Amino acid sequence: MTRRPEFENELSPRIALTACLLSLRSSLLSHPAVFDGKPFALALVVPEEFQKDYARAFTELQGAEPVLADVKLGMVTANQRGRRDYHEVKMLLRFSERVLILLDSEEGLPTYLTAAADRITKVAEIDGKLLTNAVSVTYDWKLSEEHAGLLLTYPVEDVFAALRPGRSASDAHDRLEAARATTLDAGAVRVEDLAGYGAAADWAGMVISDLSEWRAGRLAWRDVDAGVVISGPPGVGKTLFARSLARSCKCAFVASSLAQWQSAGHLGDLLKAMRDTFRIAAERAPTILLLDEFDSIGDRSTFSGQNAQYSIEVVAGLLECLDGAFRREGVIVVGACNHPDRIDKALLRPGRLGRHFRLSLPDTEARRGILATLLGDRLCKTDLDKIAAATFGFSGADLEQLVTDGRRRARVHSRAVSTDDILSCLPPSDPIDGKLRDRICIHEAGHAAAIIELDVGRLLGVAVMDSFRDGGIGGGAHFDREARLQTTEYYRSNLVVQLAGMAAEFVLFGDHLEGSGGQNGSDLQRAADIATSMVAQLGMGGVTNFLSAETHEDLDRIRRTVPSVNRRVEELLADAYKRAKILVIKNVEFVCDLAVILNAEGGVDGDRATSLFDALEKSDAE
Repeated sequence: MTRRPEFENELSPRIALTACLLSLRSSLLSHPAVFDGKPFALALVVPEEFQKDYARAFTELQGAEPVLADVKLGMVTANQRGRRDYHEVKMLLRFSERVLILLDSEEGLPTYLTAAADRITKVAEIDGKLLTNAVSVTYDWKLSEEHAGLLLTYPVEDVFAALRPGRSASDAHDRLEAARATTLDAGAVRVEDLAGYGAAADWAGMVISDLSEWRAGRLAWRDVDAGVVISGPPGVGKTLFARSLARSCKCAFVASSLAQWQSAGHLGDLLKAMRDTFRIAAERAPTILLLDEFDSIGDRSTFSGQNAQYSIEVVAGLLECLDGAFRREGVIVVGACNHPDRIDKALLRPGRLGRHFRLSLPDTEARRGILATLLGDRLCKTDLDKIAAATFGFSGADLEQLVTDGRRRARVHSRAVSTDDILSCLPPSDPIDGKLRDRICIHEAGHAAAIIELDVGRLLGVAVMDSFRDGGIGGGAHFDREARLQTTEYYRSNLVVQLAGMAAEFVLFGDHLEGSGGQNGSDLQRAADIATSMVAQLGMGGVTNFLSAETHEDLDRIRRTVPSVNRRVEELLADAYKRAKILVIKNVEFVCDLAVILNAEGGVDGDRATSLFDALEKSDAE
C-alpha cells in the first residue's frame, strides 16, 4: 500500500512547481510498479514549457518517497538545432531496472524506446481538481473547482503567473482577461468590411463560421481549414487580411517571420524561436498566426553552396512545427508572401498550408470599397467614384496612406475631410494628354480587341490614366480567364493578346512607344516569359524538353544561356506579333471607336466594350 508523501512543508512556493508535482505523482500512482518497488520503464510526455518544473518535482518526490530513491530519471528535449538526443535514455534503459523518462513529444521516438517502455503516455492533465489542490497546498486557501475550471480556459502558464500570493480567484481572472485582451487586435477592420479580396474573403467567412462551431464543440478541429497562403505584390493587404480575420474571429493574433526568428541568433536559436512562436500561438488558441514574408523560407530544391544545410534545417523545422507537437488545435496559420513560387512544395501540401489565394491590385470597384471602409459616410458615392478613378494602380496600403494624408490636411484647416483634401495629396504626376494619350488609348484598345476576338477570357474593363505617377502605368485591359482550357492554342492566343497593344500602335501610327517593353511587367516581358515556358517547360514550342524555372528571372536565364530556346522564343513572338497586326487591321473600327471612348471617359467596363465589339462585328456581317 502506498502512502501520501509528506512534501507540503518543503515545497517551493511556486504554484507551477506544486501543480507539476501533483500531476507527476498522479501519473506515477497510475503505474503500480512505481510504488511497489518493481522494475518499470515509464515514459511521460510533459509540456515543453514545464519540463524543468517536472524534473524538479521528481526530485521533490524522491526526497519524500524512499521507494523512489532508486528510480533513474531521463529527459529527452530538443537541442539547439531542434534535434533530440536519446543516448542518455538508451543507457538508462540498458543498465537500470526502474526508469522514468520525460519526453517533450510523442513523435519520432526510436524503436528501442517504444519496445522498452511499459507505457508512453501524456502526464496527468492539470485540470480543475488538480489546480484546486495545488492552490490549497501552496497558498493555504480554498479555490473552488468551478473557479479553477474558469481560470483554465486561459493558457496554463498565464494561470500560474496570475495566481500570485495575496490574490483572490477573481483577481487572477481579471488579470487573465486583461492579458488576453492584449492579444486581440481590436484596431483592425473586420474582414467582412474589407473590399477586393474575392475568394479569400469567401474563405474567411467559412473560417469564421467553423471557428464558432469548433468553440461550441460541434465541429472537430480536423474539419477546420487551418492553413492558407496569401500572395500578391506589396501593399495589397496581406497582413491586413490576417489581422482582420483575427478581429472577426474574436481570437488572438500572433505575427512572426523568418527575419524575427533569425534575429534570435544562430541556427539553434532560430529554431527555438520558431517553436516558441507556435507554442505561444497554441497557448492563446484560438489564434490567427501570421507568418510574414513566407517565401523567404525558400525551397529546398534550389538550395546550394555553404548555406544549403542551414536552409534545409530551417524548412525541416517549420515542417515539424506545422505537422508535429506545435501544430495544436485552435491555430490557423496564414503565410503571406510576394512570390509563392519560391516556397518549398512540402509546405504547401494539404494539411499544412494547402490553400492559396492570389491578391492583385484592387480594381475600380474594389478601390471604391476600400475608400468607403476608410472614410465611412464622410463622402458620397460620387466623391468616392472620383477618388477611385484617380487612383488606378494604387494598392490598399497606398489608399490608406492617401486617406491619412487627406485627413491630416483637413485637420490643419480645421474642417471635415473632403474630396479635394484627398485628391490634393496624390503624388506629383505627369499628365497623359495630346498625342501621348491618343497612342495609349489605341494601345489599350488593341489589347481589348485581341481579348474579345480570341476569347481568352471575359473582358473586365479597359482604362487609361489621366497622368503618370511615380513612373506608373498609363492604362490597362483586364480579363478573367474563366477556366479556359490551357491548350497550345490558348497560350499562342495569349501571346497575341500581350503584343496586340504594340501592334495597334504600329498599324495606326507606323511605330510604337517604349512602354511595350523596357522593364519587368511590360507586354514584351510577359510575352517572352509565356513563350519561354511553352518552349522550355510545356512542350508547346516544338521542343519536347523540360528546363526547371520558378520565376521570371529563371526564365530570363534560360533565354540567355540556351540559344536554341531563345531562337524558338523569338520565332513564337514574331509569329504572334504578325497575328496581332492582322487582328488589329480586321478590327480597326472597333479599336478606333473604343479609343475615342477611352480618350473622353478614361475607362469602360468589359460588358460595354464587348457589346461595342459585337455590334460592329454584326454590322460588318450584314
